[in-house]
Amino acid sequence: MRYVAAFIAAFAIAVVYASALPYWRILGVTPDLVLIFVACWAMLRGQDEAMVVVPLAGFLRDLMTSDPLGTSVLALAPIVLLATLREFKIVETDFVPTVVVVVAGSLAYGVIALAVLAATGQTVPWSDAIIRAVLPAVIVNGLFTPIIYLPLRWFQSARRPQGAGYGLAPPV
Repeated sequence: MRYVAAFIAAFAIAVVYASALPYWRILGVTPDLVLIFVACWAMLRGQDEAMVVVPLAGFLRDLMTSDPLGTSVLALAPIVLLATLREFKIVETDFVPTVVVVVAGSLAYGVIALAVLAATGQTVPWSDAIIRAVLPAVIVNGLFTPIIYLPLRWFQSARRPQGAGYGLAPPV
């Protein structure tokens, strides 16, 4: 059931990303809600689920945009590896590591997507693309993280049984 929910959410976010968000630019870039969704899902639900949700969301994103099919799957793949930050528990909250994963994932996504475009024979002005597209996307995606993180966090907490995961001992 969780993968059906992930598919529906990823599909809805991909549709909004491809249809409405291109008209809404901040710092010259569109917030990548699909990337933010995948990073938040990976950080809240773990690497095992991220291995399913990342390719699913990547293919949905590629089907909605003009990117070569598979570009988003390849560019989103580092998020699965970055989700290991969840296990370190550096700070008490999950939000700060999630923002770090979104920022690092955005940087990796931009560089990998540019490399794919260059590999397909398109001319890529690397320095200009990094300065005008990738770095602003890193900032904007980091700032938009709460928009996806908070509903996912609430949904996860609402589905958790009373007392589960809060350090309470099971009844004897």
